[in-house]
Amino acid sequence: MLIKKFKDMNKKEFYLIGLLSMVLSLVSCHDELLYPVPESILTTSNAFNTADDIDLTVVGVYNSLQSRLPTDYELMEIASDNMYGAYFATAPGITEIQALNVSPENPKLNTFWQSTYNGIFRANTVLANVDNPDNYADGQKDQFIGEAKFLRAKFYFDLVRIFGGVPKVTSPISVSESRELARSSETDIYMLIVEDLQDAVAKLPRTMISGRASKGAAIALLGKVYIYLKEYDNAKMYFEQLFSDFNYSLVANFGDLFREATEENSESIFSVTYVAGTNGHNLAYALAAQGGVYQVIASGMRVGRPTWDLHKAYDKEDSRFAQTITERYLSYQEKPGDNPTWYPFFSKWLTPVEIFNSSGLDIPVLRLGDVILLYAEALYYSGQSQEALGQINLIRERAFGDNSHNYTLADIPNEEAFLDVLLLERRLELAVENSRWFDLVRTGRFTTTLTTIEGEYNLSTGSALIINKNAQPYMRYFPIPYEQIQLSANNVMEQNDGY
Repeated sequence: MLIKKFKDMNKKEFYLIGLLSMVLSLVSCHDELLYPVPESILTTSNAFNTADDIDLTVVGVYNSLQSRLPTDYELMEIASDNMYGAYFATAPGITEIQALNVSPENPKLNTFWQSTYNGIFRANTVLANVDNPDNYADGQKDQFIGEAKFLRAKFYFDLVRIFGGVPKVTSPISVSESRELARSSETDIYMLIVEDLQDAVAKLPRTMISGRASKGAAIALLGKVYIYLKEYDNAKMYFEQLFSDFNYSLVANFGDLFREATEENSESIFSVTYVAGTNGHNLAYALAAQGGVYQVIASGMRVGRPTWDLHKAYDKEDSRFAQTITERYLSYQEKPGDNPTWYPFFSKWLTPVEIFNSSGLDIPVLRLGDVILLYAEALYYSGQSQEALGQINLIRERAFGDNSHNYTLADIPNEEAFLDVLLLERRLELAVENSRWFDLVRTGRFTTTLTTIEGEYNLSTGSALIINKNAQPYMRYFPIPYEQIQLSANNVMEQNDGY
């Protein structure tokens, strides 16, 4: 069910719109490659006639991201040294991802591919029909175009980072057309992403209602894309535009970023919204201890667990540690006087819920802490080492409450030392926010970092389970899902090297 979510202070109000189900029947999932238009009694002549019709279709694009985002950790964190997978019976494919022994038949890959192209198809549907209505309010048409292009860029950015070059689809296509569509180059996909985001920057309003993209979000994402392209001057330019033209600021308390009461804050640039019990997500349930957590959540699966590598990377004085990892816990059934058990689990997304698998905590996609660290990277590679260090120290000072743990220029005598500092800070700041795998890959560090890692730590023996990853250069990309190759015409969809 798709619900359009509005927020007023601390009150969340929801509105089901009758036409929504009709529009979604036209833009729903399809089993074929790239989700061509399914058969329907609706046509573009009677489904997209008004501004409200287009608005509902835009909401459908957000829904695709909203549905996929809570499981992104399965590829983006478990593949890294932050998280290792467990409870495999309910999460088939996790074992392969953890070991970086991923086959094209892995179900997690195919699900990710399908859900991401579903979002692209919905965005293309908006853009293909946006000229139909003649009753737009001032600026509304541009807004819808900007939102569709921002989201399409986000979907393609995720695909190109996971798979490399992928099929480029910019309009609704038929089943027969999709079968003949080969992969575009990585360069072509990045060109589309940049073009979409530049148009989104030009068209999106400065501010939007909760959960919808704004001009600031498009600027921030464009700057991030330029970091991946190593076009540091462009990245620096867009980040500085974001800082000068908007009033984003770090929240004083890191934990406030992950509480429902304070999820809308000065640091949030773009977050995906959820509603507890009605349109919630299961991320807290997936990562919480299996016995639940006293007075917080009745059950958990602990599918993704914190590695000892990550655990010991935190200074215990770092306020981010307690928000990210809980070492000892009381189960949901226990009492306050009971002794807590050593059973580390990720608690960053933990929030009190009445329905254990339906959390209402919004998930940040772009927040200022991430952008500041990316800006530090752009500054360093633009020859401004001192200024880069200042940005990293802003994040450190928030984490420790003062400047006693700040870095100095002596800590970054060369590029390797700078990357050591930067990647550590990004790891501690953004753990379980789906950045670590990409940071290791884009900096070329994944083959040296992901050889063996320490998984579960045994408190009684003082040792950790060793997990062999043995990352190889070709593993920077995951394999193209076998089902997608099979759905294509013969020899159209090529597999990535090494698989």
